[in-house]
Amino acid sequence: MQYNLKGTNIDLTQEIRAYIDKKLAGLDPLLGNETARADVELQYLPNEEKTYRAELMLHDGVLLRAEARGQTLHEAFDRAVQELFIELSRGKRKKVRTFRHSAARVKEYLRGWRNKL
Repeated sequence: MQYNLKGTNIDLTQEIRAYIDKKLAGLDPLLGNETARADVELQYLPNEEKTYRAELMLHDGVLLRAEARGQTLHEAFDRAVQELFIELSRGKRKKVRTFRHSAARVKEYLRGWRNKL
C-alpha cells in the first residue's frame, strides 16, 4: 500500500514513519487491490489539552475515513487504524456473505432445474 504522510506541528521522524508503515501493513490482507492509497495526517493540538489527532483516508475504490484523538501520537494513530480495520472487515464480511448467498441461490436453481427434467 502506498501512503502519503503529513504532519502538522510535529517532526516526522524515522521511528514514526516505521511505526506507521508497520501498522498500515496490517491492513493489506483486507484490501482488495494492490493500488490502495492512504493519506495519513498527524497533528499536535497544543490548545486542546495537548492532545494528538490522527486522520486516515483510504482510497480503495471506495473512500474510507477514520479520525481519532489521543494523549500520545501512537495512541491516536492506533485508534484511527482500529476504526479503519473495523470498517474494512465489515465490508469484507458483507462481500463474502453476499457471494455465498448468491451461490446458494444458483445451486437451488440448478437442483430444481435438474428435477424437472
